[in-house]
Amino acid sequence: MNDKLAFIKKTATEDLLNGKSSYGSNLNLVIEVHQWLFNEACGSCPRYFLGYINRIKSHGMSTKCKYKLREGVQLTVSSKNGSTLTNHNITDELAEAFLSVNPVNRVSLFQSYPKNYLELLNGEAVEAEAIEEAPVEAVEEPVSIEALKPAKKRKK
Repeated sequence: MNDKLAFIKKTATEDLLNGKSSYGSNLNLVIEVHQWLFNEACGSCPRYFLGYINRIKSHGMSTKCKYKLREGVQLTVSSKNGSTLTNHNITDELAEAFLSVNPVNRVSLFQSYPKNYLELLNGEAVEAEAIEEAPVEAVEEPVSIEALKPAKKRKK
């Protein structure tokens, strides 16, 4: 099974979605490996296939990342072939590629990051200093549309 896992990790996502290999249908292979790794898979749910592939490819990746996105934030790193960045697959390399475009404004999307992130982006720092924890802002309760409408006037 490890050879199948290695095959999925080295094969481009587009090829896995569209092709066949020596293992047969790549989609069946993805379902089989996902079931083996995570004990869950739905072979009749095509909407999950891309997620299965991404989850398999990121399985076993280093989780020691110095950057953490705010809750619910999902980003696209265009300099890395449009890679989607979430807290599940974030790496220092992807976070720094995203921040390199506009670090002062984009750092607000991160819940925690190294205090010397600007130096890291410029290649001046060798090792990250302590992690800066961004304050989490209070979120107001959602307001219903009905509450925003003016009160109805009663007829006499």
